[in-house]
Amino acid sequence: MRLRAITLAAIPAAFLGVMASAPSASAWSAGNCATGTFCVWPEYWYGDTDMPPSVATEGEWSGSARGHIFYNNTSRDMTMTYSLAKDEGQGASYTACVSRGQGTYFTMPMTVTDLSWRVDDGTPCRW
Repeated sequence: MRLRAITLAAIPAAFLGVMASAPSASAWSAGNCATGTFCVWPEYWYGDTDMPPSVATEGEWSGSARGHIFYNNTSRDMTMTYSLAKDEGQGASYTACVSRGQGTYFTMPMTVTDLSWRVDDGTPCRW
């Protein structure tokens, strides 16, 4: 009976571990991201902040900036390219469409490398 209780207790813990490593799809607030700007912040925070974004752009951008939270405060959908920060640009790159007026956070730090206006192919944005 004791082994069964331990096993049943391990199932929710395993589920939470999987959920903690997946990107969140929930909406995030604009924080201190000005209207018409796409912002990426280097650290995780919740609520209002005065932390400066690592990227704040009104248009397309390329470079390398640490990102933990992002918000698209523009009037258009954007395509964001990113990789795991721990790979230091040497690992796989990923892309995501970020809808206008939407944002969220990564469950682990990423390096954002490119932001471009989305070419609408009829599919909905991921975020």
